[in-house]
Amino acid sequence: MSEVGAAAGSKKTPEKDAILPQKDLTHLFKAKSVAIVGASANPDKIGHQILRNLIEGGFEGDIYPINPKEKTILEKDAYPSVTDVPNFIDLVVISVNANFVMPVLKECVEKGVKHVIVITSGFSEVGNAREEQEIKDIADQFNISLVGPNTLGVVYPPNKMNTSFGPRDVILGKIAFISQSGALAIALMGWTKMEKIGLAALVSVGNKCDIGEEELISYFNEDENVDVITIYMEGIKDGRKFMQTAIKKPVVVLKVGRSQRGARAAASHTGSLAGSDQIYNAAFKQLGVLRAQSFTEAFGWARCLSLPAPDGNDTIIITNGGGIGVRTTDECVAAGIKLFDDPDWLEEKFRETMPSFGCTKNPVDITGQAPADAYQKATRIALEEDRIKAVLVLYCETVITNPLKIARSIAGEYKKSGSKKPLLVAMVGGERTREALHYLNHENIPAFDSISEVVDGLKVLYKWQEYKERKLDKPDIKPPPQEVLDIINNAKKEGKKILLEHEARKILELCGVTTPKWGYARNLEEALEIAKGMYPFAMKIVSPEIVHKTDVGGVVLNVRNEEGLKLRYNTMINHIKEVMPAAKIEGVNLIQMVKGIECIVGLSRDPQFGPAVMFGLGGVFVEVMKDVAFRIVPFGKVEATRLIHDVKGNKILDGFRGIVANKPSIIQSLLAIQRLAPYVQECDINPLISNEFGSFAVDARIILE
Repeated sequence: MSEVGAAAGSKKTPEKDAILPQKDLTHLFKAKSVAIVGASANPDKIGHQILRNLIEGGFEGDIYPINPKEKTILEKDAYPSVTDVPNFIDLVVISVNANFVMPVLKECVEKGVKHVIVITSGFSEVGNAREEQEIKDIADQFNISLVGPNTLGVVYPPNKMNTSFGPRDVILGKIAFISQSGALAIALMGWTKMEKIGLAALVSVGNKCDIGEEELISYFNEDENVDVITIYMEGIKDGRKFMQTAIKKPVVVLKVGRSQRGARAAASHTGSLAGSDQIYNAAFKQLGVLRAQSFTEAFGWARCLSLPAPDGNDTIIITNGGGIGVRTTDECVAAGIKLFDDPDWLEEKFRETMPSFGCTKNPVDITGQAPADAYQKATRIALEEDRIKAVLVLYCETVITNPLKIARSIAGEYKKSGSKKPLLVAMVGGERTREALHYLNHENIPAFDSISEVVDGLKVLYKWQEYKERKLDKPDIKPPPQEVLDIINNAKKEGKKILLEHEARKILELCGVTTPKWGYARNLEEALEIAKGMYPFAMKIVSPEIVHKTDVGGVVLNVRNEEGLKLRYNTMINHIKEVMPAAKIEGVNLIQMVKGIECIVGLSRDPQFGPAVMFGLGGVFVEVMKDVAFRIVPFGKVEATRLIHDVKGNKILDGFRGIVANKPSIIQSLLAIQRLAPYVQECDINPLISNEFGSFAVDARIILE
């Protein structure tokens, strides 16, 4: 491994990652001319299905089938090659054998085509990575935006453009759907149609050799036809690039593969706890991306996020059943949603919408016999009151009411009001109610058949509002001082993979992490000298062969005086020589005892996202509960504060057994440890003990490789 320091100037550090220029995708979606290479007259061929979808979907631009064996296909003139088309081509869809993809791509270069979709499979997904890289290189060299290979295609309903071999008919809406799975994209196209959910775009990214989530999010950020972006994600190729993505519109991600990857050899807590799923969670939180757990949740959220954002936290519930109203109230309270509360105003306004035995308290129960006009009146009152910021309408199917009429009355009133507040509906019942739900969804009013979903939908609206309004983080992570680099370089020259504890503690001090009073002694005489003014302290063995010191009796606590030091020093050394005779003993570390709340801070390296920092509470919280959270390097004070609050037990930091943690000094440690990110593999501060005077690194471990 090369040295750091002077040579580090050539090494890309996380805080200096370049933001790569993104390709213009305008005519990928708003193409005025499309050529299909591999178009076929045979209905069983994918090229035929794509051509038919494009024609019968109503695409109004020019369509050019490319097939050297045909004169016409589906009444369209066919051409032998892309270069034979007499006019300019915005978009070329390639559906031929993998061996012919590169020659076709070169024809696209010759023709000046800037957008290509490669439907063809047979590339990296089957181990053919070299050919895939070659088409990626051509695309980059000639500034071609390339979707795929191994993709279903692209559907863009605002342009009546369906270049997929999936279902032909897609309902026009405001949700852009990006999928890493073509099969699931096909299934979801059918499901969204059945549930009356509209789409503004569907992009099957396939192998993502060129265009991926980052470019698509950036494009849809500026697309007036898109309100919400939903992503089915299996993995990210370049986490650093993903972290540079601006999130301007709601992005909902369903990330699969949640299981923790195999733990590494437990050289540090951070390494064993840093599973890939925790790192993805960290990345999503840092960017302001919303993570769903299922397809129904993802699209339920997406529908809700198309609504106006609430400008306050006062919600009203309108219901025709007491039970469903109480249940929704419980769910709202659990979700942190505040219910509007003005009993006199509620009585005055809503009494006219119900019989005498109805209830005007919130939830407003207009009773089970409430017809469509009662729902319409109640909805109008709620929408007109400025103090009410969000409206939940509930319906339980009854024999004497018509759910479709009620749905129409709610939708009509919402549209008529021109309201800028969110309205969500839950309707519980049978087939008639299902029809009403479909009607509401078609009218762009999020409607669900469960209480949990409707409350969760409102909760995610508030979460997105929180993301939009949160403070901007400003990372400013400076390189470590030269002395740190010298220690690391010298250790590497000596062949060390793990620094000795006093070396690690010295590095952390130089980077800005506070430590207790400490010293390294090579023998008892040095220990006695260093110990003056330090009692009580902990004493730890120093040996390259001993990583887990406690396991071999290499740690003693509360050494209180000189006599105790002599006795316990000799006892420790003799015991270790007996149980580990081959271990080279280089001395002991003395660390002044500190009382406070135990925390853990760590730095690890993720294969996709690079360096990440961990924070959690120490002791049982990390050993048993694994209550930790992560952030991707670099981040600043604002994100460090959010990281601390992500830990479930963070309230302990505000006071536990009379001890209060010092959060500013914890944040200082989280920022300081990032300075080591380009130069080490892992780093553990365990524990970092925090009290009213500061936060102190009591134990430290740094792994170089």
